[in-house]
Parts: sequence; C-alpha cells; structure tokens
Amino acid sequence: MPKSGRTWVSLSANKFNWVTLSVLTAAFFLKGVLYRWMTAMDSALNAGQVAAAYLAVAAAAFLLAAVVWLPRRWPTVVLLVLSDLWLLAGVWYYRTNLLWLTWGAVRTITELNGFAMSITVYLSWMQLLFPLLTALAITVLYLLPHQSATRREWWISMVGAMSLFLLATLLRMLNPLSEEQRMADFRAEEHFFITTHSPLTQAGLVVQGAWRDGLSLWSASRPFTPEEQTIMDSVYRAPATPSLPQGHLVYILAESFETWALQAQDIHGEAVCPSLTAYLASHPVLYVPHVRTQQKYGRSGDGQLITQTGLLPISNGVACTQYGHNTYPNLAHFYEDGVVLNPYFYNVWNQKTVTTSYGFRRMRKARTPNNETDSIILDRTHQCLAQAIVPTAVLALTINTHAPFQTRRDNIELSDSYTAIEQDYLRSVHYLDRQIGRFLAWSDTASNMQNATIVITADHNHFPQQGEQGLCPFILATPGLTSSITFPEALQMDLFPTVLHAIGQTDYTWRGFGVDLLAPDANYLLAARPVSAQQAYQLSDKLIRNNYFAK
Repeated sequence: MPKSGRTWVSLSANKFNWVTLSVLTAAFFLKGVLYRWMTAMDSALNAGQVAAAYLAVAAAAFLLAAVVWLPRRWPTVVLLVLSDLWLLAGVWYYRTNLLWLTWGAVRTITELNGFAMSITVYLSWMQLLFPLLTALAITVLYLLPHQSATRREWWISMVGAMSLFLLATLLRMLNPLSEEQRMADFRAEEHFFITTHSPLTQAGLVVQGAWRDGLSLWSASRPFTPEEQTIMDSVYRAPATPSLPQGHLVYILAESFETWALQAQDIHGEAVCPSLTAYLASHPVLYVPHVRTQQKYGRSGDGQLITQTGLLPISNGVACTQYGHNTYPNLAHFYEDGVVLNPYFYNVWNQKTVTTSYGFRRMRKARTPNNETDSIILDRTHQCLAQAIVPTAVLALTINTHAPFQTRRDNIELSDSYTAIEQDYLRSVHYLDRQIGRFLAWSDTASNMQNATIVITADHNHFPQQGEQGLCPFILATPGLTSSITFPEALQMDLFPTVLHAIGQTDYTWRGFGVDLLAPDANYLLAARPVSAQQAYQLSDKLIRNNYFAK
C-alpha cells in the first residue's frame, strides 16, 4: 500500500506538472497572438506564411514554458513579467515607427527626448490584456501543487518545441521573398523573418544584432575588396577646385512627408496640399513622386545623413550618434554661410555635433523644451535668407508632421475612408503645406532668391512602403531648369548627386552612390544602376566606421 500510495502521489504530481506546462504555454501563446494582432503582422502574409507564423508562436510558447519548468516558481513569474515588458515595448515602437524592435532600435532609446507623446499616444486598454494574462497564469500556478519536472518530462517538452520550430522553419522556406518584395523594403529579410516567426523570437534578434554590431566593427577595418575599390574609383575622384554657388540653397527636410498626402483631396475635391500642388503646376521643377527612403533605425538622423552627405546608414547602430564627429562630404560647405533651423530644444540625433560635421556653420534651435512649429521654422528660413548678403545654405527641419500628428491640426473635412491616424496626418500635412506655401510665395518675388535652389523632400516615411503609402516626394527648383522633369521613382541616395548638380558642383570629389537625376543619361542609369542599394549600404558602413573622408 505505501508503494501504491507513493505511485499515486507521483502520478498526481506529474498530472499537475503537465497542467502547469499547458497553462504557461497557453499564456505565452495568447500573448504572441495578441502581439501579432496589435501590430497587424499577418496582414501582409499569405496562408502558408500565416500557418508558419502561428506554429512558430506555439513553438516559442512551448519552449519558454519548458525552460522555466524549474523547482521554484519565481523564475516563471519573472519570465512572464519580462515577456509583458518586451511585447508592450514592441507594440509601442511598432505603432510609433512602423519598425520592429531590434538591436538598432534599442541603441536609439536615448533619442526619445522630447518625443514622449509619440509613445504614450499609442497606449490603449487592449494592452492591459498582456499583464492580465500574466496575472491569470500566476494565479493558476500558485493554486496548483508544485513539483519540479522530471528529466523525462523536460526532454519530452523540449523535443516537442523543437519539432514545432523545425516545421515552422520548413513552411517558411516554401515561401521565399520575391524580388518585388525585396525592392519594396531594404530590410525585407528581417521583416519577413519577424512576421513569419514568433514575436518572442525577436529577442534573439537583439542578441544577434549586438553580435553583428561587433562583427561590423571588425569587417569595417578590412581593406576594400576589388569590387569595392572599383566602385570607389567611380564615385570618389581627385580633388577639384569648387566653384562658388551663385545663389542660396534652401533644403526643406519635411518630417514624415509622403506623396499620397501631397496628392490627397478633401471631401470637396480640394487638394490637401494646395500650395505645393499649385507650385508643381506653375514652376519648372524636377519632381519625383515616389522616393523610396533608405533610413534604418536612425530615422530622422539617417534621413539627414543620406540627403546631406550621400552616404547610407551603418549596418547596426546610428551614424550621427556613434560617428557624429567624423569628417563627411556635404552640400553646405560650398557656401559662405550655412545654418540649420532646428525645431528641437533637446540635442535630438546629436544635431549639435553633426551641424558642423555636415558643413553648416551654426544652428538655431528651439528656445524652450516645446518643439517649435513649422510656422516658426519657415518664418526663420524667410528671415535668415532675407538678411543674407552671401550665398547661404539653409537646412529647415520641420516637425508638425511627426507622429502622433496632434501638435497642430488644420480643420479640413476628410473622407471616412481614411483611418483616424491618416486623418490626423493629413491635417498636419495640410498645415505644413500652408507654411511652405507662404515661404514659396515670398521666394518668388524676393530679389535675392532668383538664383536660389530650393529642395523639398522628406527625411523618411511614416507608413509602410506598400501601395501608394510609404513613398516620399522630391521637388527641386533651380535656375538651370527651364521646363519640368518628372521621374516616377528613385531611391533616397539619388538626391545628393542631383542637388550637387543643381548647385553647380558636378566635379566635386565625392559624387555619392546614387544617380544624378539631372544628368542626360539619368533614365539609363536608373534602369541599370552602377551601384546597387546593397553595395551602397555595405560601402557606406565601411566608409563611416573608418572616417574615410578625414584621410
């Protein structure tokens, strides 16, 4: 009887162990499903990819539950709470930036100064389901009798979890990325991995990113390969004596400005951006409606790097914060004066340092912790140029179209076909357009603006690059243009060589990796790029990490 009793107790304890494992697996699985739903991860997947994704969620949940199947309960509680923090951070970051949390994102956490509202606006009661699931799992865990798992039980759970992972991986391999998908997003492989796997496996990407960051430092120190040297010979030439520009350069780098908003109409059929629409129709300009931005986790900092230096972001991390003191090729140093009109009070994206590194002589920032409006920034642009007595480069950074699009909203009537966030965005864009319109109206009549080059573009997109969303405009007006030119599509790295041409610096030592859209053979070069985006990323990483232009 005693032996029989001990056997019954052992069997009962084993049953409770399997119940505990099932409860923990269900908790992690439901959290993964919630995460996918809150970030719309399944919207771009086909049926096979969705099946692979949910198998991966189940496998990750099973594996996590098995790992914390320990003699004490506290490791389980700690992991449940940490998973909540991780998933909530992922939801907020995705909704704010439409990017996934990786090592690059973690490294930019210090750049949130002054942008707390960008996160808190995306808080919702639905996110309380994460801690509620944790509380429920912990309650069940402490109600059940506790006994550590046997070795046999642990191995059964591990083999089951790994089998699910293997099946999910095999299903993923049956759905490779198309070339069109790769071109739509230069981070397509990472995006595809995350969307077809468990959100809990994203934590592994952070560790992988840290490893790759260290690896990048090592690979950057290696000499150019023959292929890289050939590319450098084509884009970097012997120094030439630059000619001084005849007029000012006005570079309006509009926050998150997308072309679909520029082309949108209200319910009365009126343009959301009447000023820019009229300007495009009445002035000879170079216009590219669909610029694919190439920033990574540096966001606005990367956008400024690409447009002002012709380099692409580093593979891991953020160049403006890690390598802000580098010597960079740039547009501004050709001018006798250069100023950055910065709407931020805080030193966001290391702006204080890179202002000088990008060739500008001074910066005017916001006077109070509250960011300055686009009205103030464009008024300052007007004042600065009206008082300028020498050719001056002005970089105007706008802010009102930054998420959550509530800093300033113009009261225009919009169709209900737009989501709430899209309507807020369009109202912010309408306000931006009105401020740019006032500046353009003045520049048309100002005597010292007749030889000016004016550039209007975006630092980066806000919405995903799919359909008509996520693509940004590029508008360039310069005295050399007598009729309008339109290219349907370009890459962000094409903007730097194009502006170089517009300000008369085609013989500059550095021409960038992109295509000069003002060149006679621009159409041919766009069709058969001499330097691919991937090659440009790899070489930029090496050039920046080695401070190549200081040599």
